[in-house]
Amino acid sequence: MEVAKFLLEIFSEEIPASMQNSMAETLFRDVIHKIGDIFKTIKLSGRYFATPRRVGFFIENLPIVTPRFIEEIRGPRINSTEQAIDGFLKKYQTPSKDYLEQRGNFYFWVNQQENKKITEILPKIIEESISKLVWPKSMRWANYKIKWVRPIHNILCLLGTQTIKVDFGHLISNNYTYGHRFMAPEKITIQNADDYETALKKAFVEIWPQNREKIITKNLRNQSNKLGVSLIDDQKLLEEVSGLVEWPVPSIGEIDKKFLHLPKELLITTLKNNQKYFLFEDNKGSITPFFGIVANVITDNNNKTIIKSNQRVVAARLSDAAFFFNNDKKEKLRSRVIKLKNLLFHNKIGTVYDKVQSTKVLAIKIAEQINCDKEKVITAVELMKADLLTDMVKEFPELQGIMGYYYALDNGEDIEVANAIKNQYKPKGPNDSIPTEPISIIVALAEKLDTLNQMFLHNIKPTGSKDPFALRRAAIGVIMIQNQNNISLDFNKLGLRQDVIDFICQRKI
Repeated sequence: MEVAKFLLEIFSEEIPASMQNSMAETLFRDVIHKIGDIFKTIKLSGRYFATPRRVGFFIENLPIVTPRFIEEIRGPRINSTEQAIDGFLKKYQTPSKDYLEQRGNFYFWVNQQENKKITEILPKIIEESISKLVWPKSMRWANYKIKWVRPIHNILCLLGTQTIKVDFGHLISNNYTYGHRFMAPEKITIQNADDYETALKKAFVEIWPQNREKIITKNLRNQSNKLGVSLIDDQKLLEEVSGLVEWPVPSIGEIDKKFLHLPKELLITTLKNNQKYFLFEDNKGSITPFFGIVANVITDNNNKTIIKSNQRVVAARLSDAAFFFNNDKKEKLRSRVIKLKNLLFHNKIGTVYDKVQSTKVLAIKIAEQINCDKEKVITAVELMKADLLTDMVKEFPELQGIMGYYYALDNGEDIEVANAIKNQYKPKGPNDSIPTEPISIIVALAEKLDTLNQMFLHNIKPTGSKDPFALRRAAIGVIMIQNQNNISLDFNKLGLRQDVIDFICQRKI
């Protein structure tokens, strides 16, 4: 059986990194499934690829001609209800029972397929798969009726050396594509699907995300080894950054050492989460004054211009962070607590101050069951939300609790109190760490249980897949904290609603 290599590439404006691989895979799987229904005895093999400006896939062994076969499916009895017959017709996409064969007491659906050139079938399959692809966010552009995540410029579709005509809105597929936006923007004609990968590499485009990740990791490690530091592994960041570049060019810049006194979490949030830079550590696990940049273009002088411009960005960002950090420390957490009366927690529940007071009642009851120092528990609960009013948390909301920890230590609070403030939201997921210190355990449990109690009191509950206040996660967090610390709370003595207790117990199952 003669086979050929099939290639589809959809070339567009920059696609968000988080969507590239999943959508390329969805498109590939859908096409493979549809073609697989035709070639039932042949296992098709292929790979999908994605870059910021293109998604597509290969099918390595697509037969040129479809097989001839007859497929028969026995349906309902002839005297069955109309509902049963209509269901069978709908399942096999048959317009009426006149298209079914009658044999004895049964209807039969017969699918007779003659030999056809795959080129007669492919366009419809590809067009359907492209049209049905649903992006998390999509858009229209110009006066065109089609929708896509970003405006499409071109569709390349080849079977071996033959161009397959695919129509999608105003676009008609062809045998050309385009290289890197800056280093090789010219049109590239692809004579054969086998030539595509090589042609794109010559045009400074690495189509395989895994290869881009390897290039980034290898280069940053080689450069960091010369500096005597180690790259901090971060697969999530690596995948995101590889989705921002078609031709990764890694470099290392320097951080002014005067910023290294800032909290580690602050440095990570500013440089990694906001700027997408890689970080490095020494043999003691401390952040070092270096950051990794991945550019999308090769420049002269070993990218010195890019490094210098990014160093200016880092200095500006960290100067702002240092200002917020130092300014926040001028006011103690305790003086901020009363101001929580001006910060709304929920319009049905009240302010954050109200939330703190109800949490404190629960925390004291838990402390009595566990037999723990109530004074430290009360202090921790009273201070746990105070950092919400700091400039740092307003700028970086993901640091709430963490900044409270540093400010509490700066204010001379007990280390157990500071740790409890930091750990109040833990665990944030199944792979997150669990509080283990008594004060931290109590505060984390009380914070979650009070949220559940207050929400359920006002009939704010998860419905179906919707859980905007992460109440399921809160309930599972309560279970995880108890299980891993070998604690068994008597919920009835805590004054919890029965539906809250039932909700938590359901999560155990």
